[in-house]
Amino acid sequence: MLLSLSFNEIFKDSFLSSFKSNISMPTICMTLIFSFLISLYVFFIYKLTTKNVIYSRKFNVTIALMSIITSAIVLSMQANITVSLGMVGALSIVRFRTSIKDPRDLLFLFWSISNGIIIGSQIYSISFVLAIVVGISLLLFDIIPEKKTPFLLVIYFNDVKEDEFNNILNFYKIKYRLKSSNISSNESSYIYELKLKDNKDFINEIKNIKGVKEVSLLSQDGECSY
Repeated sequence: MLLSLSFNEIFKDSFLSSFKSNISMPTICMTLIFSFLISLYVFFIYKLTTKNVIYSRKFNVTIALMSIITSAIVLSMQANITVSLGMVGALSIVRFRTSIKDPRDLLFLFWSISNGIIIGSQIYSISFVLAIVVGISLLLFDIIPEKKTPFLLVIYFNDVKEDEFNNILNFYKIKYRLKSSNISSNESSYIYELKLKDNKDFINEIKNIKGVKEVSLLSQDGECSY
């Protein structure tokens, strides 16, 4: 005996009643306008606090518009269960291939998507308070001073003892750490991590050591660990 179950019998009435059959136009407009305003706020906060060497306006616009699109998706999912299930299936196959080099960019992406979900659910107060708290937090953390960017000192040499380099660095009161050493019969090399101020006179003294072939001082994007 075959059982015939209707769609309403599969899902309980209490579950189906949570979906709005028709969302009013004023609600849609209010949601998208509020999402647009929050997106502008996120746009200017990212532009103000970004630490990237090259500022990407396209990436910033993408972050801002993501809130509006996510809000529209959440509104659609509230209106119809078929759309809701379809969105879940469609979004599950979406893959983002763009690499995120700065962890701060990942924060803004997550913030923008969260805004879209919260605003699309019409919980405007949470999104408003979240925008204030995150914006103030980013600005405060931006004010806190950080350690100076370390430098890498690369020395290529032959028949030179390590103490000769260390003595010069100690004389100039430079904090250093030997990160890499490559010793061979033809040419050897040391890589130091230095915490410098403005004085770089020690480079000439190291270069004048007999047996030193090349000296390079490089800046890096990392932070000092000492």
